[in-house]
Amino acid sequence: MAFSSSNKPRCATCGKNIGTFTCRGCSQDFCLSHAQEHRQLLGKKMDEDVILMHDQLQQCLNQQVKQPSLHPLMKEINEWEKQSIEKIQLVAQNTRQKFLDIISKHTNNAKIALISIKEQLSRARDEDDFFEADINEWKEKLEKLKTDLNTPKAITIKLDDNMNSFIPKISISEGPMIIETFEKILGDIDIQDKGRLITHGSSKGYALVRSKGEYSSGQHLFCFTIENIGTGNWILFSIVSKNAPITEMSYSTPTTYGWAGINQVYLNGTCSNGFNGYKTNMETNHTLEFMIDCDKQKLRLKNEQTQSMYELDIDISKCPFPWYIILNLYHPGTRLRFLQ
Repeated sequence: MAFSSSNKPRCATCGKNIGTFTCRGCSQDFCLSHAQEHRQLLGKKMDEDVILMHDQLQQCLNQQVKQPSLHPLMKEINEWEKQSIEKIQLVAQNTRQKFLDIISKHTNNAKIALISIKEQLSRARDEDDFFEADINEWKEKLEKLKTDLNTPKAITIKLDDNMNSFIPKISISEGPMIIETFEKILGDIDIQDKGRLITHGSSKGYALVRSKGEYSSGQHLFCFTIENIGTGNWILFSIVSKNAPITEMSYSTPTTYGWAGINQVYLNGTCSNGFNGYKTNMETNHTLEFMIDCDKQKLRLKNEQTQSMYELDIDISKCPFPWYIILNLYHPGTRLRFLQ
């Protein structure tokens, strides 16, 4: 039985002629003339949409292989680097300028002090009025000026040690050395020079002095010169909480934190030899910096001769504020001077 032409599929293009060919891709029917046109259209799409894209992608790939620095993400990295360098340079420039401002005042003060010493020397020479004690005093003043000119204690450069910071921020601060004096607590010990020269007596045993000041906030830098270490090298540089009981063996007192001879480190009154790599290197004529950082709950001990430096973290639940400085001497003849 023959089918009516009205029931046969029509060409998807013209809609008039009977569709004699079915495209496997789009499942549409086309007449003979439009079937060829449909294939030509597919060929054009192949050339324009696929092959052209392929060629462009191949060209881009070849360019990235030859010149990876032109990659868009590389440009982002370069821009990050540029902006970061600009920020670092700005901070560095501001810090340099602040340093120049501070050091200018510092050097002017040194000039004034040096002029004063020169006048004293000229007057003493002209009048032939000087003795050994005067010479030693002038030498001491000049040595102090020399040290302070090269490594001024009033100028501090800090690096932010925030672990979340990729690059530590640098800053500079100015502040006077702490004007501190010490008072006798226990043992055979003598304090002279308005509380700044500490001397152990002739008997062997623990002898203590304590700072008159107490500390609860800020950073505080103290500088000591060991004028004589005695027959041994045991001196304890430490802090204690204000309310802690003090005995001759202060190193074992709860709340005591600090460093002593024989590689001893004291943490809440407990000795931990060699803690954090600490090695005793105290000798006669050595100058030691003892820093209290209340804000970060840290102590720092630095030997200016050997440049060794050690830090301790303070557990304020065990050593609450305010803090005192405790210096404990043991050997006869040990003499320690606090420098302004």
